Amino acid sequence: MIIIILFLNISLLGYSLQDVYDNANSLENYDKYLILSPDHVYIGGLGLYQGNTYIDCNGAIINLEDGNGIWIYGDQNYQTNLDIQECIITNSLYYGLSFSGESTGSIKNCNLINTNFGLKLFDNSIVSVDNSIFAFNNSMGIALYSESPILDISYSLFWNNEDDYLENCPG
Repeated sequence: MIIIILFLNISLLGYSLQDVYDNANSLENYDKYLILSPDHVYIGGLGLYQGNTYIDCNGAIINLEDGNGIWIYGDQNYQTNLDIQECIITNSLYYGLSFSGESTGSIKNCNLINTNFGLKLFDNSIVSVDNSIFAFNNSMGIALYSESPILDISYSLFWNNEDDYLENCPG
């Protein structure tokens, strides 16, 4: 009798997104340059309040475990930017991504799924979204809180959200 054991290199427990961020190095113009592995699930949210961050998920899943999402806050003294691509961001009670203050960023080829709000923009944030999917979000795919955020969105899909988008909410 021959017994074959197959080992899968996919983590069932997950890696802390905060730990990956804390251990990330700088590269090019980025203070923190994160390259995630598609073979791993990353857990927990992340708060950014200064610096220029790049996250390349390579198709990895960021499971927010029913907590907060990834938030970005900047002001005139602490410029904050997040460029993120090829991520599946899911399972948040609040939001997948939230930009506020004077923050900036870009979202490319990402899926924001099963959150309350896929993307929330506040204050004077400036964000571009390209080729991304917002699906199964409980409140809406994208929410612009106030009239000041600037959103440039192209080639993106909204699917089965409570509402796809709302401007100047909750007003």
